[in-house]
Amino acid sequence: MTVIDVDVVIAGGGIAGFAAAASLREFGWSALVVEPGQRAERRLAGELIHPPGMAGLVDLNLCDNDGFPGAVPIRGFQVFREEGVGAVELPYDLDSRSGLPGNALEHGMIRSNIEAAAARLPKVALWRGARVAAVDVSAPGEVARVTIASAGKKETVACRMVVGADGASSAIRRLAGIGHWRRDLSHITGYRIDAAALPTAGFGHIFMTRKAPVLAYEIGGGQARVMFDRLISSDETPADHRLHASAGLPVALRAAVGEAVATQRGLGFVSADVFVNTVGKGPLLLVGDAAGTCHPLTASGISVAIGDAGRLRQALRDSGGEVVRAITLYARRRRASQRARRLLASAVHEACGREDEAARLIRDGLIDYWELDARGRKASMALLTMSDSRILAIVREMASLLMIGLRRSYPKAQPLSDRLIEGTRLTAALSALLLRHVSTIVRAR
Repeated sequence: MTVIDVDVVIAGGGIAGFAAAASLREFGWSALVVEPGQRAERRLAGELIHPPGMAGLVDLNLCDNDGFPGAVPIRGFQVFREEGVGAVELPYDLDSRSGLPGNALEHGMIRSNIEAAAARLPKVALWRGARVAAVDVSAPGEVARVTIASAGKKETVACRMVVGADGASSAIRRLAGIGHWRRDLSHITGYRIDAAALPTAGFGHIFMTRKAPVLAYEIGGGQARVMFDRLISSDETPADHRLHASAGLPVALRAAVGEAVATQRGLGFVSADVFVNTVGKGPLLLVGDAAGTCHPLTASGISVAIGDAGRLRQALRDSGGEVVRAITLYARRRRASQRARRLLASAVHEACGREDEAARLIRDGLIDYWELDARGRKASMALLTMSDSRILAIVREMASLLMIGLRRSYPKAQPLSDRLIEGTRLTAALSALLLRHVSTIVRAR
């Protein structure tokens, strides 16, 4: 009989890993979090958490109702047209679930707060400076063997479950023989600026420039982050792209960005669609970015990691603690939300990042829709925050966008033939956009 050294080994001491560890508390299982150690201040990663994500953190005892110390409460988003003037406001629906606002804070601070909260939970241990070197999930029954390397030595432990929470480039996937497919999308570069340069406090900002969207949000301490998104296919230099994208920003923000670019190196990463063949294999499962990624325009990454922890806990409840059965339930229940998330992120990023007339038609129609339809604003934010994860809801909102666009852009004074032509163009653009991203639904796990 195999002796269990620890109940669960979690590879990755980030937000996803500690959330997974916290989800095991009610079962009395011991969790060992293995973290090689990363310089969080050198990484550009998630810094905005939607209200459902905050509710999940509170539920896992990783945060209280006041949010993180020093974090900025976020009430929603403001979206600006290409001219950089006049924003449409998309507030969170704070009447749903917990009524909590979103939170924005520098990534390293979010991570350290969650780590400190997890350390106070019983039976959660952190092995820093170590890495998982091998995983064997082939043994019969719910037993796995994990080899951990640290300081030139290796130790093998037996456990009932292994959790891969080690990010988009997950080593656990490779060690477990789980295949994946990657498609690079864009180069994202972020700079710190004075938060006073943002148009409105307490909101995330999306600027629809002619080149690609520019994102801006507060990160605490009077600071804000501005992120530029340059498509992989772009033939512009990073400097030229920033110059052209900045031209559409409000004057104060443009000046702050210019100063930041002159004095900072900037943090960057390559955004990508990462699709995995499976999120579960025997007693091993993947959570957060290790289970796949999409473009961060919808700011859903942290919320997904927290939601995965909640799904794992519920699956263990429903399976009576039977690990392999729980992982099968987890994988099935996760799929629907990921399909909606990926379709939304892929379609919106393409519509915001292309310069052709069809993409501009969709962008203008989308902002018209939000300006004119309160129900549409609420429904769109439910999809953005993953409170609603139905593919049908996305299709319904695209149909609503079409109807609003026709009413706003093509008044009855125009000849019927002109209105029909313009309506056909918008319908064709939306249909083609959806069809191009059908593969994201098929591949999602």
